[in-house]
Amino acid sequence: MSNISSPASLKRRQVLSGLMKLLGLIGLAFLSIPFISSFSTNEINEKQRASSVWVIKHPVTGFTQGKVTALNWSGGVVWVYARTENNISWLNKNDVELRDALSKQSDQPEQMRNNFRSYSEKYFVFIPLENKRGCQVSLNDDREKALFSEPCFSAKYDAAGRIFKNSGHQDQINLSIPEHVVEDGILKIGIWLPKI
Repeated sequence: MSNISSPASLKRRQVLSGLMKLLGLIGLAFLSIPFISSFSTNEINEKQRASSVWVIKHPVTGFTQGKVTALNWSGGVVWVYARTENNISWLNKNDVELRDALSKQSDQPEQMRNNFRSYSEKYFVFIPLENKRGCQVSLNDDREKALFSEPCFSAKYDAAGRIFKNSGHQDQINLSIPEHVVEDGILKIGIWLPKI
């Protein structure tokens, strides 16, 4: 039977203890790499993030005045309505027929809280679903005032997706607008998250 407290045994235990500490430090170093790298940014990652902000890019030459174009999107479908001159003229008026003409209770980017509720007066970019049941709207024949309507509550909306008074359910609000811009003839649509 060997002596546990012999010099050779103590030396072996010190070596094993040192090796275990070294392996522990190496493991800790590997585990900390993702954490440390999350604090560092490089130019490639920043460029990738900047380009992924816009999830849809579509040339505006593909839109026909007075028509809706449906674009596939991460959230389902987004519609783009190319407004007519009559639509634009009507939207320039402040109409008392609208429930929320100033879009105070609506889902849209802050910079689009205007008469057009869009980046460009020519293109209305919106989610074609009303907020109460998620019913899809359709394009009406009336090209001035009540441009869109939905079948669930018979709500009617203008060419900026603003709901008319005395139409629909009392809890319905204006149609939702995603983040978007028009740059160099390209409509770019970003990520949209509804209000909770």
